[in-house]
Amino acid sequence: MKPYITLSQLNGLVSEVISEAIKPGIWVVAEISQIKMAGSGHWYIDLVEKEREVITAKLSGVIWNSAYNELRMKFGSDLANLLKNGNKILFRGTVDFHEVYGLKIVISDIDPSVTLGELELKRMETIKRLTEEGYIGKNAQLPLPVVLQRIAVISSASAAGFGDFMNHTQHNRYGYSVWVKLFPSLMQGEGVEQELIARIREIEAQQHLFDAVVIIRGGGSKLDLEAFNNYHIAVSIAQCSLPVITGIGHQQDETVADLVAHTPLKTPTAVAEYILQSFLHYESAMLSLFDKAAKLSTNLLKQHHFGLQTLRQSMYMHSRQEITRQKQQFSMLLQRLPRATKRLLQSKQVELQHIEQTINLYRVEKLLQRGFTITRLNGKALKSAVSAQNGQLISTQFADGTVNSRIEGNE
Repeated sequence: MKPYITLSQLNGLVSEVISEAIKPGIWVVAEISQIKMAGSGHWYIDLVEKEREVITAKLSGVIWNSAYNELRMKFGSDLANLLKNGNKILFRGTVDFHEVYGLKIVISDIDPSVTLGELELKRMETIKRLTEEGYIGKNAQLPLPVVLQRIAVISSASAAGFGDFMNHTQHNRYGYSVWVKLFPSLMQGEGVEQELIARIREIEAQQHLFDAVVIIRGGGSKLDLEAFNNYHIAVSIAQCSLPVITGIGHQQDETVADLVAHTPLKTPTAVAEYILQSFLHYESAMLSLFDKAAKLSTNLLKQHHFGLQTLRQSMYMHSRQEITRQKQQFSMLLQRLPRATKRLLQSKQVELQHIEQTINLYRVEKLLQRGFTITRLNGKALKSAVSAQNGQLISTQFADGTVNSRIEGNE
């Protein structure tokens, strides 16, 4: 029989070799392919190395519950952001080979510098892609209402930043009324992308109710804000049909969401003040307009008053001149009246004389003296021979007397 060793002996040898060859606490860089927590509180990680998206190395890792608690005390909320699928991390670990469970590395510490560097690289790549696709500045082209009075807010209801925003807008010292509707969403950790994009779509469905969209959260570390460097969230913000104002709460670094937003501001309180300033600017503009209108009205009244004064003086002068002229004409008429009256009387006397002469010509006595006669029948002038009948008695008047005769016939 050939010499041999058992499997457990082989694994034991492997374990000894690994222990001797690899010192405990070695620093390793790897990408987290998958991470999950067991019921015991231990965290199990699939670690990989890739070259052009092809896996070139793979190893299982574990963070014992006690080590995880120490890391959580060290990093706080950043730990969850460090230990995310797809992140590249620099960790310290000890290689362990178990005869039954095989090879793994036990992680005891993490250095976030590599992760942050990788995230910044991804951020720059995302910005480059958004720029090439025309999303940077797209939302900023939307017109911003003069007064921002109806606000759709995407935030966590329990976030301190949302509380600050509401307190600043609802209890402002100016007494302005700002209507706010909250669309609750996760603001960090897993699920932010899906929820935030869903809230934007929900607002889009009722966009006629709002003047702008506000995305706010409290402060946090770089890793807390990593979700706002997400490409798909950025596209959703850029394509929003309403102006988007961000107040993500980071004083130093600008997220990708800030770059694609209409108006990026540092904090929720700054966003609230920006909204109140829109009221102030509008009120100031209206007061200035009213002041200009009042001054213009006063100037117009002064101009019209001056014009009326000038017109009154002009009318007074013209009326005096007209009265003087009329007096002169009246005086001239008075001077001319006796002569004109005398001439008129003389003219009328001549006319009366002509009329009298004409009347005299037609008097009966004058006619009779001129040889005319008047024949009367029954006391009335006989104007037609036809009217006379045989046997009737007629009288004929001459200038010197009357002749009575009887009609014997007429022709």
